[in-house]
Amino acid sequence: MNLFSLGCVLFDCTAGTYRMVEKTPFKIGSGDDCDWRIDDPQVAAEHCVIQRKASTYYLLSSAGAEGVLLDGMLNPGGQITPNSDHTLIVGQRLFALRSGNHVDQWIARMNSREWFVFNKSNSSMFGPVAFGDLPMEWPNAAPQVSDAIFLCGGLSSMGFYAEHVLPLIPPAPSGPAPVSMPLRQPSVEPSSIDVEYGEFTCPVCWLKFDRGDTMSVAVHAFLRGDPILGEAHMQRFHATRFNDRGQAVDAMNIPSPDLACPHCRRKLPPGFLDGPHHIFSIVGAPSSGKSYYLSVLIKILQTTLFQEFGVTFRDADPSENVILNQMKIQLFSASTPQEAVLAKTELEGAMYETLPRLGRQVRLPKPFIFNLSSKGDPSDDFSVVFYDNAGEHFEPTRNSADSPGAQHIAAASGIFFLFDPLHNTEFRRQLTGIDDPQLELHRVDQQDIILAETEVRIKSLLGLDSRQRIATPLAVIVGKSDTWLHLLGDQQIQSPVIDGRLNVQIVRENSEIVRQLLVHLCPAIVANAEAISSEVMYFAASPLGCSPVEFADARGNRMIGPDPQKLNPRHVEIPTLWVLSKVVPSMVPSDDLKT
Repeated sequence: MNLFSLGCVLFDCTAGTYRMVEKTPFKIGSGDDCDWRIDDPQVAAEHCVIQRKASTYYLLSSAGAEGVLLDGMLNPGGQITPNSDHTLIVGQRLFALRSGNHVDQWIARMNSREWFVFNKSNSSMFGPVAFGDLPMEWPNAAPQVSDAIFLCGGLSSMGFYAEHVLPLIPPAPSGPAPVSMPLRQPSVEPSSIDVEYGEFTCPVCWLKFDRGDTMSVAVHAFLRGDPILGEAHMQRFHATRFNDRGQAVDAMNIPSPDLACPHCRRKLPPGFLDGPHHIFSIVGAPSSGKSYYLSVLIKILQTTLFQEFGVTFRDADPSENVILNQMKIQLFSASTPQEAVLAKTELEGAMYETLPRLGRQVRLPKPFIFNLSSKGDPSDDFSVVFYDNAGEHFEPTRNSADSPGAQHIAAASGIFFLFDPLHNTEFRRQLTGIDDPQLELHRVDQQDIILAETEVRIKSLLGLDSRQRIATPLAVIVGKSDTWLHLLGDQQIQSPVIDGRLNVQIVRENSEIVRQLLVHLCPAIVANAEAISSEVMYFAASPLGCSPVEFADARGNRMIGPDPQKLNPRHVEIPTLWVLSKVVPSMVPSDDLKT
């Protein structure tokens, strides 16, 4: 059997060398333990890794790296699409990537001594030329650097942007210096489509549109360069031609099944037009544990929904959910607290992307979308959308037109406010004798202010009177319950899932117990929550089920992280099951007629 018949291979486009990815993780960087070591002080010790899951390969940036330049786009990584060309730049090294069947045939036709220049403006090809001659030859092929794509011999559907490659080419002894030109900034044009009315709500920018407004995403590599998104993105277009399967075809007559939002032009998840989507917004202060909560919630929902309700909970688009899935895997596969620590979500981090919205370039949180389906009527199938916002996005000073990253709360089918009792002064006074290193951290408690700001934003975006309340279910989740449940005395929090049904009476009784505790210790939380919605429930939950532990990182800095050997999540999924029972009762049936 040919060893190259199925796998993944990395090719150096200037040196002509290659290596098979025979095991994963396959590490790329300047460290001595890397599988492909790059002797470059500008390259991180571990810059990126190739991971394999089932028969699919993924390229992911490593911790500490600021993303990878994959296919000309700076991002945290993505899927290495089988049987397709991919490009990767690490430091000053230009690589081509290929996964799938018969990669030996692909390697055989790769030629680092021949390069071509493709002119996007007129779809012409120039070459072959030597790599070192590209600075002199590209103006003859494509006078504008933004129109030039460089292809190593053997690449046919993916190349390198001229502005990325030219600075890496050393000048010839008597030739001109390399030309380095900045990436042209695309103009931002507001969409003419009505943003307030339509059949669908974009899960990225939360603006509305109808089925006929959707755009298609070009596939052919020569159609890279969207006038709104910029040179790194495939062109978006309104389809006018279709093949026999009803798929749109791009200007190069290639089927283009992917769709994009007409407002922000971000690619929509597969099957987006086939069923309804429900946004579930998680709100909370900075460092309240939203990332841990979401990571644990996704894992538990996959099990509970299937075992208790016969509902399948699965990724709508695994390549887009890769960051959240990596956090889940990191937390539950770790063997030490150091490995289990999840990085804080940053406003400018990998959880966000820059997109056009209402005539501005803004930072928007990436959506994590999951499909829910049952064995019954397929017409009941739907999707839920989660976000891992930085807590700073919910603060009063952040809600500007240029920073609308938390405006999904106004389009949500369910709102989850994650309250951290260890931030609250009154709670902390009651937790004497509790050995938890989080109690030694002193943070300003503004959680009631964030909840008040949530009310203002929702009512402002929906145009409601300040005295009106929304009907959207609001779950107030008092987290880290393993530290404070003893404050309830003899009262017990019971499980409301019984024989494949959600007992809403138990949910209501649990809610009243938690509410009374909040009224006693922090009544502002209750007052603000009940001013927002007419459907409020209070929940006790513990995503980790245990207190974190202290440890020192590699530099000797004091850190806090979960002990993976003691993870025991409690009641994390109950708030979501309650909201699902309100929104889609056919999926999560309830025995309470009042619901």
